[in-house]
Amino acid sequence: MKKATLLVVLIVLLTACQATPTPEIVEVTVIVTQPPPKPVEITVLVTQPPLPPLPTYTPYPTYTPYPTYTPPASTLNPTGTPSPALLTPTPSLTQTPVVTSTLTPGPVVLPDCPNPQAKLTYPTVNAVLKGVVEIRGSAQIDFFDYYKFEFRHEGAIEWSHVQSFEHTVVDGILGIWDTSPLPAGAYTFRLVVVDKSGNYPEPCEVEVTVEH
Repeated sequence: MKKATLLVVLIVLLTACQATPTPEIVEVTVIVTQPPPKPVEITVLVTQPPLPPLPTYTPYPTYTPYPTYTPPASTLNPTGTPSPALLTPTPSLTQTPVVTSTLTPGPVVLPDCPNPQAKLTYPTVNAVLKGVVEIRGSAQIDFFDYYKFEFRHEGAIEWSHVQSFEHTVVDGILGIWDTSPLPAGAYTFRLVVVDKSGNYPEPCEVEVTVEH
């Protein structure tokens, strides 16, 4: 009877130890009452295995921000103002008319111009012209405004305008006269230099021949 009682007590104690997480060693005092003369006191030490340790906390990796964008430093001139990019101009091609005039063999006679500041040195008198002709002379009078070229066919009354210019010229190239569209024949060519009041000295005229 005594052994059976102790066995029941031990089973109860083991069940209680499994439900209790700590401590590792449990001391239990059991008093067993039996018939006289006295009770028996029994001390039981029950050792339970330690609980496994909790897993170590692993922190998340620290966030590393992207580097701050730093714009490249601009090139400054001595005044502290950014220098603009220099653009290289692209040269444009200008078609230059080809002068194809033909001089008349024989002595060269200059036009008899009334005003030396409004004179022609080419074409000369009775010059034979073909295609684009380079006109030379001077156009520089007092209160100068502009000068112009005019021509008329032999027997015609009205003058035909060729071109006007707003700059003075002294013994240089006055411009060009394209005779290609004109019928072949005798023509009178003249230089008219106009002042700011609209007046002009007597024009310089020269007789020429156009051929093709």
